[in-house]
Amino acid sequence: MTHNFRRVFRHENAIYLLLLPSLIGLAMFFVVPFGISIYYALIDNAVSRQFVGAANLVETWNNAAFSLAVRNTLTFMGVSIPLNMLLALVLALLLKPMNKHVRRVLAVFFLLPLVIPSGSIVFFWQNFVAINGMFNRLFFAANPIDWLNSDYAMWFIIGIFIWKNIGFNMILFQAGLDFIPKDYYEYAAMEGAGRLKQFRIVTLTYLTPTFLLVFILSVVNSFKVFREIYLLTGTHPNMNIYLLQHFLNNQFANLNYQLMASASFYIFGFILALVFGLYWLQQRQTYL
Repeated sequence: MTHNFRRVFRHENAIYLLLLPSLIGLAMFFVVPFGISIYYALIDNAVSRQFVGAANLVETWNNAAFSLAVRNTLTFMGVSIPLNMLLALVLALLLKPMNKHVRRVLAVFFLLPLVIPSGSIVFFWQNFVAINGMFNRLFFAANPIDWLNSDYAMWFIIGIFIWKNIGFNMILFQAGLDFIPKDYYEYAAMEGAGRLKQFRIVTLTYLTPTFLLVFILSVVNSFKVFREIYLLTGTHPNMNIYLLQHFLNNQFANLNYQLMASASFYIFGFILALVFGLYWLQQRQTYL
């Protein structure tokens, strides 16, 4: 018995040793920087470092640029994420009856935007939507429009986000659909359920965990679209596409770490509340 205990103890120690590099990386690149951000949000500046409590949070909340960035970011996420998820689900449903080899080829095709370098993406979209670009030549040759400096700029940013992320979300939905047993559809059909009712009762119900995963990843990826927007429009784009990432980047460039940290705190709180809210809804649905 003592020998078995020692063997288990050594096995557990080996697990902790294997996890140690990941834990160190997590602490160095996530936990410690987050703690530093909280510290900067509670002091007046990086020189005197006087504790000011929630003053920076209040100042950030009342900042006009922050308010504009929040409105634009929520608009962008509120349109792009549901639309991306809907289109990805439709594509997954359309590809489900196809031959598996055809599905693989199409999946690779839809995943291509993820592996294209950001510089190439930006070069393409700059030439596509510029005032003398392809889009104007095809449809607005008589009256060309500088689309990224117009009221339609947000829609082009939404289009870039969907074009880049729809393939990955489609793959996730395909995986979720493949895990739904065919017996459930057959049983629903025997009970008199039509195609639409089967989709509502069986497909949507058993895709709930996939919906949660896709939504969370889409929220995370929506913040990554700043890379393309920044390369396309610079630090001060059209006010319709001035996002939270622009606000954070500009505060960092101005060495205003207090407002940057406070804005990061708000973003963290929003994402945390969103994730726990969705998790609570999923668990509530599970036990109904």
